[in-house]
This record gives sequence, C-alpha cells and structure tokens, in this order.
Amino acid sequence: MTPPPVAARRPADVLGIIAACIAAVVIVPTLAVFLIGLVPEMNAIWWLGIVLLPLLVLDGVIVILLSVIGLIVAARREGRRAWSIVALGLGILMLVPAALIWGPWSS
Repeated sequence: MTPPPVAARRPADVLGIIAACIAAVVIVPTLAVFLIGLVPEMNAIWWLGIVLLPLLVLDGVIVILLSVIGLIVAARREGRRAWSIVALGLGILMLVPAALIWGPWSS
C-alpha cells in the first residue's frame, strides 16, 4: 500500500514580504510624525515632514519596483501573490502625499 502523494507547496512570495517590510520602515515614522503633528503643542514637528517626504517617495518607488517584480515572478512560478499585491498598494499609497504636494493640481 503506497501513501497518497504529497501536494506540492507553492513558493513563498519573498519579494512581496521584503517590499512590505521596506514600506513599513518609512510608513511608520511618517504616520507617527503626522499624528504627533496634530497635537496643537507639537506643531514644530512638521519640519520632519521635509525630511520624510523625499524618503517616502524614494522608498515608494523601490517598493513598487520590488512588488511588480514579485508579481511577475509569482505569476511565472504560479506561486502566492498576496504580499506583492499588499506591497504594491502600500507603494502607491506612499506616493500619494508627494503627488498632492508637488502635483499639477496643487496651488
């Protein structure tokens, strides 16, 4: 009597996990600066936005590139894609503040 065949495991979405971790490195401090800046006595913290905004854009581009590559690799391997999709959403979300500040519709 032979044992039943073992189902093959789909490979993990390593690039998506890495992209999501890189996104968290900049999103968490940016969110903290935004929330602390809402307190009336802490308005002086907004200068950190000047430092964090270029980092947010640079990191957002890196996260988008990694997640798109992760999606392509997952599609070719027929593997998991969830982390790459989450990271792609985070990367796009990271570019929104810069688009609102430097975009053509800002005055």
